[in-house]
Amino acid sequence: MKHLHHIIAAIDFTPSCRNALREAVRRASLDGAAVTAVHVMDEFLVHELKKALVTDQAAVRADWLERLKKFVAESDVGDAAVSAEVRIGHPFVELVEACRAHTADLLVMGAKGSKNEPHRIGAIAAKCVRKAPVDVLVVREDAQGPFKKIVTCVDFSENSAKAVQYALHVARQDGGAVDCLHVYQSALAMSLDYGGFAPSLPGTIDPEAVDNWRKDLDGFLAPLIRDSGGVQVNALIKERVNIREAILDHVAETHATLVVLGTRGKTGLREMLIGTTAEKIVQNAPCSILAIKPDGFAPAAD
Repeated sequence: MKHLHHIIAAIDFTPSCRNALREAVRRASLDGAAVTAVHVMDEFLVHELKKALVTDQAAVRADWLERLKKFVAESDVGDAAVSAEVRIGHPFVELVEACRAHTADLLVMGAKGSKNEPHRIGAIAAKCVRKAPVDVLVVREDAQGPFKKIVTCVDFSENSAKAVQYALHVARQDGGAVDCLHVYQSALAMSLDYGGFAPSLPGTIDPEAVDNWRKDLDGFLAPLIRDSGGVQVNALIKERVNIREAILDHVAETHATLVVLGTRGKTGLREMLIGTTAEKIVQNAPCSILAIKPDGFAPAAD
């Protein structure tokens, strides 16, 4: 895969985004990329500040730009050259525009989970995962150092091939290992999983079917890992009732630090893969998430 050339780090002044900024700078240093820290101010807040401070929009923006620069300087990013930019408007819209303006190829955001649901990501991060025109890295607040254990989800689509390549790229840089996981859901399992309510219990194992899937997975991965650069790659097939829970169980069991997945899979399955499988993983994985967009990604309107 191509190296990154420009990374946007979304900043909302929370501890979660501080860790995301550090990871953005680390990834940028490995690829020789530029980093721009972007804070988006709500238009209503700017209007109220103008009234309260008896000033104009330019002065408000300038004040918050200085706050942003101070935040970056205090975020322990070393001597990295991080540009700072303050935008006014809807956070999602302005982050997308920032990505386009800088021709960015990665958007890095903090997870910002709540006290009651610490693993769930914030609404803006979730929308960027679904709809931003670039790959999105959501960094957990407790993420530390390189990603040593990476799990990538394989559904044999072009987008999952791209996810495998990205996972290998990160693993080479971070000295990590990659689990390439395909979860096989048999006809019996699909009947048990009707509506997505079935627990992640093993289904009736069909050794012949699993062996066939393993051969398919090995064949799919062969051209992708040929130049893996010595990265340890584990090709794994699991037959389970609930695909989503099976992936999350594997992430928990292996203490994975990063999950890499495509946000759009096989033709005709867009709603299933984005609406349930990928989104459930994004919302509930206890580690950082890297969401890979397919080539030519053009998100549908709300």
